[in-house]
Amino acid sequence: LSIDKKAFNRHVVPILLFAVVGTLLSTLLTALIVNKGTLYLGTWCTTIPFVESLTFGALISSIDPIAVLSVLSNMGLSETDSIYVLIFGESLLNDGVAIVLFETLVHFLDESLVIDAEAVTAATIHFLVVAIGSVFVGVFSGVCCTWYYWAMHECHTPLVEVLMFVCWALLPYYVCDGMEWSGIVAVVATGFVMDTFVIGLRKESNSGQNEPTDIDPFHSPQVTPSNHGSRKNRRMIFSKDGHLSHQAKTHVGFVTQINATMMETAIFAYLGLFLCSSRYHWNFWLSVTAIGACVMSRAIMIPFLTFVANSFNRINHKTRVCRHERSRKNTDRTSPQTAVSIERNGVIIDRKMQVVLWFAGLRGAMSFALVENIPLFDTVTGQGSRLKAELKSMTSASIVFTVFVLGGCTFYLMERLEMTPKKDQNGFEMSPLLLADKQTGKQSPRTPLSKSPPSKNIDSWSPGEGSAHSSNNGGLPVRQRSNVGR
Repeated sequence: LSIDKKAFNRHVVPILLFAVVGTLLSTLLTALIVNKGTLYLGTWCTTIPFVESLTFGALISSIDPIAVLSVLSNMGLSETDSIYVLIFGESLLNDGVAIVLFETLVHFLDESLVIDAEAVTAATIHFLVVAIGSVFVGVFSGVCCTWYYWAMHECHTPLVEVLMFVCWALLPYYVCDGMEWSGIVAVVATGFVMDTFVIGLRKESNSGQNEPTDIDPFHSPQVTPSNHGSRKNRRMIFSKDGHLSHQAKTHVGFVTQINATMMETAIFAYLGLFLCSSRYHWNFWLSVTAIGACVMSRAIMIPFLTFVANSFNRINHKTRVCRHERSRKNTDRTSPQTAVSIERNGVIIDRKMQVVLWFAGLRGAMSFALVENIPLFDTVTGQGSRLKAELKSMTSASIVFTVFVLGGCTFYLMERLEMTPKKDQNGFEMSPLLLADKQTGKQSPRTPLSKSPPSKNIDSWSPGEGSAHSSNNGGLPVRQRSNVGR
């Protein structure tokens, strides 16, 4: 709900590559490293078969960026900054892909199953059916929710609006869970639709801002059937203005954030309480292999897919520029819409951003929840895994290392890479771009805090530039902040 949709659309190419192709590639690389690593260690640890290695690779590829996003927010980065949008967008879609892949690979935990071309084809079809079906259920649920709020506009109290919002958001999860599809994918698809058409993307008009704030949330507004019908007929069903009341829009984000934080905290508390339980078979070399596989697979995946994304964006930018120049010669004028589309097209990920993206690959609650869903081996049916205890210890070791080591070092990494807003002698904060201008002798504008203009993202292209650019600081905007609250 909190991701900026315009920034998401501008970064959609690398986000989709990292979330879909990156998850598949990371799963395969992790499986190869775990399988070959444990086989090479021999007597030092238990050898993990390739099927269990693939299952571990799928569940450990789910990214949990909460710690990194909190660090980036505390450093002054906003929801429109490139690094913030890339991390948030990848994690938003990555979980769904990892869950569908995990549920597909769990069916291979069968001793009687022969892995051949037919089995791989069946698994691929199952993966596509679960993914597409879950997205369809989520979108359909979001459409029904939009119609419901349109039909019941101004008939509910703000309290009931928030409660029904939560119910509609959870409905596709239970539907997909009953069909053995991915409820998480359905919830993400529903969230996009509800955020766009139920909450709304446009800011409230002056009349909306002047609504009284002392409305009783437990009592319905006085709406007569006549004026309710005329008001409903004037409203579009799929409108980006949204259908929630002003007070419900104010509180629905807070309520959902509270629920998400409580669930995340409960899973981490469970992880900490049972970390030394007998249900975990701890082995030092297994833990080292799992951690190394997580780190190495992401270190290989990020540069490779970044090269693909940057190449695509450069080609797309050149194509748009050529079309723009051709249309300008034909019409002898420039369309404002065309200029804006070229200016906001794509993003280039530099090396500093790649390092931060590598550090942002934290594993968390989703990975731990998935490893708990691995079925134990059944001697009668021959289905399940004999190494669930080992997989749980490997998953827990990877979570602890990535959260505490990688997540804890993110702030110092950002400072080392000079990607954090810095302060001058007057207490202003400046991005590295302004600091570079200061070192070269150029005058950098300084405005009082009360008159500071809104920050603008500088990671897009403009028509006059010869090539796409992204500053060495990763495209971070200029920020001005006081020392209050630091």
